[in-house]
Formats: sequence, C-alpha cells, structure tokens
Amino acid sequence: MNLAKVSALTQVSPRMLRYYEQLGLLTPKRCDNNYRSYSDHDIECITKIKILNDAGMNLKAIHWLLPCFDLNSQSFKLCRIANELVEQELLLIADKLQQLQQSQALLQSFLAKSQQLQAEAGTP
Repeated sequence: MNLAKVSALTQVSPRMLRYYEQLGLLTPKRCDNNYRSYSDHDIECITKIKILNDAGMNLKAIHWLLPCFDLNSQSFKLCRIANELVEQELLLIADKLQQLQQSQALLQSFLAKSQQLQAEAGTP
C-alpha cells in the first residue's frame, strides 16, 4: 500500500509517516520507482504507535516499547528497559497531575477572592 493510502487509512499524515521511518519506527519496503510500499505489519506498527502516543508516550520511548506491545491482545510483555520507561512515564504523569491540581487550586482561590471582593463592593 502506498503512502497516501496508508495515511488515509491510519489518519497519520504522510509527513509523520516519513518521520516514523526516519526514527526507525517503520521500515516500509521500496518499489522499483523508490516509492514506499507499506505492509500489513507496517500498518499494525502505525496503529501501535498511535495507541502508545495517545497514552502519552514520546516517540523515543515508543521505539523501545513497540516490540513489547501485542496489538491483538492489547497487552505488553515488558522487558526490563521497557518496564523502566513505563514507570518513568507514570512518574512524569503524576508530577504533571500534581502541577495541574496546584494550578487549579490557585486559580480557584483567585476566582473566589475576586468574587468576594465584588460582593463586598456590591458590584456584579
């Protein structure tokens, strides 16, 4: 399957597919005319990449996780390195959640103070 068809099928832009290839995440075969020819295996890899990326993994981590991910059972057999990457990503997510919660609390306090001042001043 050519680049345009794979892009339409997977909803991944041609530019991103080329980038995946540049990073070594995909290795489509080349036809005599040097066009890319994607196999079913390549399409499965693209699907895995999308799932892992949607889960918050960066492409460098996905490079390590891709061989561990079984698309059919939607499960991992994590090697030590992949396991460490997942643990690191979970720590990053926990830190981001904490930062977002702190930001939320701060903004809520600003809003509450503003509403309190408006009520005291008698302005809507």
